[in-house]
Amino acid sequence: MGTRRSQQIGSILILGGSLPLLFTSVSLAQNTCDLPGAIAQILDRPEQRQSQWGIAIQDAHTEQTIYEHNGDQFFVPASALKLLTTAAALELLGADYQFQTPISLVRHIHGDVRYLVIEGKGDPTLTTAKLRDALATLQTQGITAVEEVIILDSPPSQTLNSTWEWSDLPWYYATAVNRLILNENTVEATVTPSRVGAPVNLNWSDAIAGRQWRLDNQQFTSTDGPAIPPEPIQTYGTNTLSLRGSLAADAAPRRWFLSVPDPGRYALETVQLILREQGITYGGGRVVHGDLASLLPDPLGEESQRYEIEPLTAIASPPLAEIIKTTNQDSNNLFAETLLKTLQTQELDLTAAFSALGIEAGSYRLRDGSGLSRHNLVTPTALVQALAAMDNHTQGSVFRDSLAIAGRTGTLQNRFQNTPVVNQFFGKTGTMTHVSTLTGYLDLPNDNTMLVGIMANQTGQPASITRQAMDEIVVAVHDWQRCTMGRSPNAHAPN
Repeated sequence: MGTRRSQQIGSILILGGSLPLLFTSVSLAQNTCDLPGAIAQILDRPEQRQSQWGIAIQDAHTEQTIYEHNGDQFFVPASALKLLTTAAALELLGADYQFQTPISLVRHIHGDVRYLVIEGKGDPTLTTAKLRDALATLQTQGITAVEEVIILDSPPSQTLNSTWEWSDLPWYYATAVNRLILNENTVEATVTPSRVGAPVNLNWSDAIAGRQWRLDNQQFTSTDGPAIPPEPIQTYGTNTLSLRGSLAADAAPRRWFLSVPDPGRYALETVQLILREQGITYGGGRVVHGDLASLLPDPLGEESQRYEIEPLTAIASPPLAEIIKTTNQDSNNLFAETLLKTLQTQELDLTAAFSALGIEAGSYRLRDGSGLSRHNLVTPTALVQALAAMDNHTQGSVFRDSLAIAGRTGTLQNRFQNTPVVNQFFGKTGTMTHVSTLTGYLDLPNDNTMLVGIMANQTGQPASITRQAMDEIVVAVHDWQRCTMGRSPNAHAPN
């Protein structure tokens, strides 16, 4: 968000926002055979000197360290952490794993439906359309009424990470991570001008989700207002969303993607709406923080003989291979968090998985699965170790296919334009305030591959400037390898 920025630095034009970063030359280094010198030249610029940099570069074939700078030091990884999460998920769950959302009926012995139960199992891909299709099964079975709709979901205390910044919580990238996720627990708000002097209009993409927010609209339409309105602000600890400032009368619609404050309630009310659409009556509904067995009477009592559980259907997610592609290419925080919670729920040993992948135990401190927490710590070497392990893994091609492609897809679509690295670098970006990271595979013309991990913390410059420097480092590695004619001389730089 924000206005477009442009700044000239040397012969590199840096454009802010989502526009491509344009190189006017393949490399700024005077001697492309001197990799440490080329990288030092980039890091020694005035705009980079106050940043903390960590770099690890390894030859995938020889496993030789080509370059290292603070490679074993801890850095806040931002979304580069998703590489570790998705690698562990492939190691422990496999590429074909699918989330299942069971839908069951609890019937009286004489046939009436006591409960319609939808049990959340952490599927981040569940949508209203999928629910509607699944619930159509009720009509085909001749069911016209249920006494109560039950959503089995997580307690609210287990859905938000205590190390996330509170100012992130209203936004789609920091939504609750519960068991029954619907439409990614996200709702779109669109602001448009009204008549001059009147509050702006705000419309929700989903009325059920939108009404969970209490709107304090004091943003007015004016003849001289800005084209882009100030962002909404959540009153901490409440569901109040405040709009302030003004918006130009001729401004284009402005869209924000916000989190759904109570996703369990959102799912319940959506199911009830679908039932009404299908002509099925219900007596009530509630969100239960337990399992299906908790709904039944005491199994030792006679009353338990009056009910039976009847599986109705189950909604399957796409396979894990597709889910991690969204996780990494689009840097989807919710998807990453559901993967981590699934591993934890199934009591799978994450530390053992990392060890099996060759990632040293002392090289990471994880507080979430997405990288949103600033309490996460990872070394550049750990990221490169993950790349190396997955390069030789049975699921290696699935892992690589999940990464963004330089100049073409995902978060790298607008980067590396006009460089020889387009289509040759497969990686994962990470961006937070004062944090930028770039990690991935650099394929070279000699059929070799370099494993690259670059991390920058405490960056005082706009992220576009830090990203530009990172991209230049990757191009410098490409140019250096071309200069050495496929050899791997020791380009190691001392820490």
